Amino acid sequence: MSESFKETLNLLKDFNLDDFSKYTYRGIEKESLRVSGSTISETDHPKSLGSTLTNQFITTDFSEALLELITNKQSSVDASLGQLEDVLNYVYLNCDETIWPSSVPCSIENEDKIRIAEYGSTNSGRLKNLYRKGLSERYGSMMQCVSGIHYNFSLADEFFSRQTAEKHSLKEFKNESYLSLVRNFRRNAWLLLYLFGASPIVPKTFIAGRENFLEDLNSEDCYLENATCLRMSELGYMSNAQDNLYIAYNNLEEYVENLLFALRKKHPKYEEIGTKRNGEFIQINDSIIQIENEYYSSIRPKRIVGSGERPINILRDKGIEYVEVRCMDNDPFDPLSLSAETSYFLEAYLMTCLVDDNYIATKEEIIEIQTNWQNVVKDGRNPDLKILVKGIETPIKEAAKSILEKISTFVASISDQATELKTNLNNTLNLQEKKIENPDLTPSGKILKTIKENNISWTEFNLEISKEHKKYFSQLDKDLTYLENEAEASLTKFNQLEKEKEIPFADFLKNYLNALD
Repeated sequence: MSESFKETLNLLKDFNLDDFSKYTYRGIEKESLRVSGSTISETDHPKSLGSTLTNQFITTDFSEALLELITNKQSSVDASLGQLEDVLNYVYLNCDETIWPSSVPCSIENEDKIRIAEYGSTNSGRLKNLYRKGLSERYGSMMQCVSGIHYNFSLADEFFSRQTAEKHSLKEFKNESYLSLVRNFRRNAWLLLYLFGASPIVPKTFIAGRENFLEDLNSEDCYLENATCLRMSELGYMSNAQDNLYIAYNNLEEYVENLLFALRKKHPKYEEIGTKRNGEFIQINDSIIQIENEYYSSIRPKRIVGSGERPINILRDKGIEYVEVRCMDNDPFDPLSLSAETSYFLEAYLMTCLVDDNYIATKEEIIEIQTNWQNVVKDGRNPDLKILVKGIETPIKEAAKSILEKISTFVASISDQATELKTNLNNTLNLQEKKIENPDLTPSGKILKTIKENNISWTEFNLEISKEHKKYFSQLDKDLTYLENEAEASLTKFNQLEKEKEIPFADFLKNYLNALD
């Protein structure tokens, strides 16, 4: 453990910043598939859930059946999970279908059953739909039906301003700090896949017609014996077109330029698809990525943007506001898909990444990160697996314990007055240590063990779990008036937007594409 890491922890004490819970904010986005019987729902998004274009809490991701549930920015883990529970509860009360509990979808016989999400006839709604059509053309709809947890994390300006040196503006210091967090996060993010990955199995329909590296588990499913998170393998959220984008996150200007390159550089495969078919738009453009969100990464630096604004412009001009963690599977063993213990560990990991040594990433290191990532995705529970640590092969258990030791050092530095926080963090550290010692205790290990011991399929496992979740929410007695009001207000707002006169969509799209500075 470096001296500079220890010095930083001492510095936080000097600034009275050693209880980070006073300065942190988080928000959760959870994706969940609506399922009818045992396959994807082909029905419209339930009207009782409001408009997918204008409801701030409930919308859709790629598919009309893929719910996206969103919490507000909250000042505590409990408040964030409490609101996620509210939103899920409201969905269960207003949807008579199954809410799929896992990240890898149910068996879907063919892609024709996957309806691309619709957002009405406004230009903004049509743009959202067109982006998803483009994803379907580029990657196929099946891949886009995987789901997960996105965890948004930020710190109050006070945390940064009390450390800002005279030579830095607050914006510059925040940008530098968040990007250092991102680089350190990526270096060891494989540990999150090991500890929390919950997708060791996929239905055979998910990989039908595709080359793959999986083995048969039963007549319906494929798997790898030691896989942790197949969602994050090349079978899930991956893009060959992005393979050569070595984005290092070393500074904001470089990050923006790399993304702008991907937004502007045409890709031969996507040029061949074209932007129109039979006179209708089928993708936003033929570049490596259509919009900023198409760039696949385990974590993104972000900023809240207004309607019609290009995220890349706002990020460059106003700076980083928060980071979005994108590699967390839905945990089928928790009704919320995310436990408090997982949230506390993730935040301790993020804070450790923030205060850890700040050094730039090289192309060689990025390749090492990608190698570790794919090895843990496919073989993470293999006790003989080796992880590359600065080019040196290290047993996975040893590498994991080293990271946990650093997080423990950070937790130990937190003020003793933050009793509840330290208790929660130490409890989750103990849980994760047990998983490192015994891979069978990881979500992926537990899933595989349950399915094998009960001789059931992926579908049967998830349907049984979903019944337990439905029972959990049926027993809650919560005041959800604010969600009902938001659903009604969103429909009113949507109807108003639909009546407003707008420029032709082709002109709107041209203006949108030209908005890149």
